[in-house]
Amino acid sequence: MKLHVSTNLGVLAMALSGLAVPVVATERTAPIVVPLVSDPPSDVIAKVLGSTLAEAGYRVEYVQADYTASFSGIQTGDLHYTICWQSTWELCEGATEGGKAENAGTTGISSAEGWWYPLGLKEQCPGLPDWKALKEPECIAALATAETAPKARFVEGPADWVMPVAEMAEAFGIDVEPIPSGSSAAMVATISAAARRGEPVIGWGYTPQWYFMSDEGEFVQFPEFEEACYTDPSWGTNPDATHDCGVKAGSLWVYANSELLSDEPEVKAIMDAFELQDSQMAEVFRSIDVDGVPLDDAVASWMTDNKDVWSSWIN
Repeated sequence: MKLHVSTNLGVLAMALSGLAVPVVATERTAPIVVPLVSDPPSDVIAKVLGSTLAEAGYRVEYVQADYTASFSGIQTGDLHYTICWQSTWELCEGATEGGKAENAGTTGISSAEGWWYPLGLKEQCPGLPDWKALKEPECIAALATAETAPKARFVEGPADWVMPVAEMAEAFGIDVEPIPSGSSAAMVATISAAARRGEPVIGWGYTPQWYFMSDEGEFVQFPEFEEACYTDPSWGTNPDATHDCGVKAGSLWVYANSELLSDEPEVKAIMDAFELQDSQMAEVFRSIDVDGVPLDDAVASWMTDNKDVWSSWIN
């Protein structure tokens, strides 16, 4: 069994502290390769699970990857697990169709996504959070920029994210122009900086990202999501279009390579037991975005402070 030096030290420290951490019996020497997608919540969760696998005796390596491309990597076996957002359910489930990837269970972390605005926008768009307020010409004019006029600027996430902004704008007849951000951090920085300056702004918000969970703004209220909204044009307020509803809320999930789970039942057992809580992770996400704590340091601190949590996942 091949172990990281850091893993050995971690197990030794646990033994000395009186908390016995079992090390699984495995002949695997190849690393478990995990994509990081430059989104703090996704990457924190991926590394907490990876750090737990390392504590159990596996070698874990991390690579940068696009969110959507990570699911192709799971199918080919070049990558071994990734974090799925509920709002991209079709993408995640599509990766399982060939039988080479599977849903390994929920992370326990809840998620919500959609159109988000700082509370100050209500001055230019009275009637918010109701989506109909965004159809008023004065509201669109306030949100327009030289780049997007006569449409309103909508600050999107990175181009590889799955965000039905254009589809929703067309379905509801809202004149917005989606402008992609280079990263999730850039998107949050753009929206939060405009809000601090009192400038009208609207963009893509998501939780468990700390800023979009703050009391500085809220999500636009669209008709509640139903599956038929995305497939049946006759559903909803626009009989000629799909996506005339809000975005599906739910959880973050682990999707893993089927061969890994079959060959390494201990990995599957750890993933089955793996479950976090929103309250456990909120400060970790905030420390990265607000305090500038490096991802590795934030995860290492969490692992140190929550030995009883992650040790219970190791059989």
